[in-house]
Amino acid sequence: MRNKRGIFALLLLFMILLAAGCASSTAPTVEIGGEVLPSLYSVVGEKKITGTSKSISTGLAEVELTYQGVSIDELNSYIESLISDGYLVTQEASATGSGQGYQIGKEASTEGNIILISFYFEDGGSTVINYAVGAGTITPETRG
Repeated sequence: MRNKRGIFALLLLFMILLAAGCASSTAPTVEIGGEVLPSLYSVVGEKKITGTSKSISTGLAEVELTYQGVSIDELNSYIESLISDGYLVTQEASATGSGQGYQIGKEASTEGNIILISFYFEDGGSTVINYAVGAGTITPETRG
């Protein structure tokens, strides 16, 4: 009986480590929903990742990374790099809570799917980047 508990404990520890290790602060890409996207690291270098989550629900795959120590200039450089790679602004920068949010997107390589990347930046705080791939169409934000 003790052997089974030990094996179960090791298996549980392995699963926790595997889940926690789903993102590397030095990975040049983020893989989600069959897409390979340039990571923050690929543009601004290594930044500390303080949180990760990954989910797959009906027709939608999401990866969310929380960074510490990202400046607004670094985030803007990353966003500009993605826009030069064909992403369109789908939500202009807007104040949300104690920070600001922004979203860009483009057609995915799989027909009928899109890639959305949402950013939430708190000055002096954390930066959250959410990558999502699922069915949809891109509607660029228009200024009125």
